[in-house]
Amino acid sequence: MLKARQIGFSQVFAIEALYYAIHQPEITILLVSRSQDLAVNLLRYCYQAYNNLRKAPPLVKENESEMGFANGSRIKSIPANRSTGRGFAATRVYLDEFAYAAYDDSIYQSVSPTVAQGGSLTVGSTPDGNTNLFYELWEHGHDFTRIYAPWYHCPAYNPDGAHLAGIDEARAREIGEAGEWYRRERPKYTAQQWAAEYGCDFNDSGAAVFDRAAIDRAEDGAVGEQPPNPEHRYLAMADIGRRSDPTVINVVDLDTRPLQRVYHERIERAPYPIIQQRLADVARRYQARLLVESNGVGDPVIENTDYPAEPFVTTVRSKVQAIQSLVLLLERGDLKAKWTPQERRELRAYRWDDQSLVQDCVMSLAIGASILAEATQPLILFGADDVSD
Repeated sequence: MLKARQIGFSQVFAIEALYYAIHQPEITILLVSRSQDLAVNLLRYCYQAYNNLRKAPPLVKENESEMGFANGSRIKSIPANRSTGRGFAATRVYLDEFAYAAYDDSIYQSVSPTVAQGGSLTVGSTPDGNTNLFYELWEHGHDFTRIYAPWYHCPAYNPDGAHLAGIDEARAREIGEAGEWYRRERPKYTAQQWAAEYGCDFNDSGAAVFDRAAIDRAEDGAVGEQPPNPEHRYLAMADIGRRSDPTVINVVDLDTRPLQRVYHERIERAPYPIIQQRLADVARRYQARLLVESNGVGDPVIENTDYPAEPFVTTVRSKVQAIQSLVLLLERGDLKAKWTPQERRELRAYRWDDQSLVQDCVMSLAIGASILAEATQPLILFGADDVSD
């Protein structure tokens, strides 16, 4: 099942599992989710449905990970890990959000004997690029029945039921309430997020984080370096280099529409006292609010710079949200900049798995992106696991 997010497939998995546990004695059903919390939540759907039944076998075991029935059947809900599925002689297996599961190859190898022995295997997910096992199963897996459910097939998003006429997404965007929902919701997502969350698009969901066309459009109307305007407000952002890494400083004019990047500097391998002084000089010149990434080496720079500086604390979550904010600014055309060759290379090459990438220029802009977004319009960012303002 290749599906959009939040259209009810997890509940369908749970209800179908409950149906077979009730009507087929002495069977084991295995539900596999990508995290412990999601595994608990999936079994909670089973409990909710069970509690609304008038006649069902009594439960002889009930906890957060297992439902046991008086007829000898049981439903086990577990998170994805390297040993998931081993030791279970399951009759039916459901792999939920499998494109995002850790150890997908090991899990699939463990549960595939279920099918070989006459059982049932159901694999469902939103897409996460085309380099994982879910994509391979969708494209090349034998003996699977495939169900395709993008957003415009779901009546919650497309109440007109226009999908019954066999239309595509482009047509759904133009029709009644479906089009209204699309126009209201689409601007909240980056192109990559939309492809993964709602568009069921393997290629775009796993593409580079920054859209090339959006990177190029950012230079249209960009004014380049500008002297400070005493009547304008500015935001200065700095990513402090570790060891031999460069330090990157950007200044954006908050009182232009679209926002204009008016200063950029990349400092190679300078001692920290020189970096501190340079930060202070640039921020003081523009009388800017100064934001510095707090990344270990950034903390002493913040403490020793003779200009008020605010730390941007980098966590996994804050970094993802910062990058997403920058992507949205560029895709909406809300930020203009004349890119240096280094910036263009970094933006085009950036991936979420960025450990081996040069990303100093990207992070210098990203750490201030949420503030820049607030200067233009309120944003709602939807991540893979959370919703935040």
